[in-house]
Amino acid sequence: MTTCKQCGVELEDEMSLCPLCETPVNDSTSKDVILQISKKEIPEVRKKDVLQLILWQITAVLLLSGIVATVIINLSIQGSITWSIYPISICLIVFSYASLIVLLRTRVFFQVLAAWVVSALVLVVVHWSIEADWPLLIALPILSAITLIGLLMIFLLTRLKAKGLNILAVFFVCIAGLCLIIDGILSFYFNKVVELQWSVIVAACLIPVTAAILFMYFRTKNNTDFQKIFHT
Repeated sequence: MTTCKQCGVELEDEMSLCPLCETPVNDSTSKDVILQISKKEIPEVRKKDVLQLILWQITAVLLLSGIVATVIINLSIQGSITWSIYPISICLIVFSYASLIVLLRTRVFFQVLAAWVVSALVLVVVHWSIEADWPLLIALPILSAITLIGLLMIFLLTRLKAKGLNILAVFFVCIAGLCLIIDGILSFYFNKVVELQWSVIVAACLIPVTAAILFMYFRTKNNTDFQKIFHT
């Protein structure tokens, strides 16, 4: 009977790994474990990366097609780029976020932050090119609000110990907060004062829905029969 080289526990002859510390019994076992990892785990990671890259390529083609189509229509009708600057800006911002989130190998926080910086530069260029104030006074604040709400939602979801209907509740709360911020930004731009209007109605509608979802979540949290029904 052999013993483990790491912890000294006695091993059976047919054992390939130590039951206590999971150390390989011999070099051949170690090679087998490495081969198993290379055959199972690594291809799964590569498959995920390839899928993300394919989705990014499809997104890039669709956004580029949208930009070209809107520019052609705008030029053919009015002879210059006027209203098409809005979809062009949106497409470039979406492309910035999609590209940096997929291609930048770092934490989600830094990916989103880098995408926000690039998108802000896009809005600055649009501001200089058309000499309008909406890219910096409307678009940039709304983009910043969406980015902050998105990061907050990611933070809250990663801190949830049990995930179920509470994810939907967090989503609705973030949507309500985002609507309030956007309404405030728009009202301040046009009226020079913050007057919340439509966002209050949206938030008031989402509050009872969120309360009902949370009630269902806590009611079914410890009930296995309801967990099977609601997948919580």
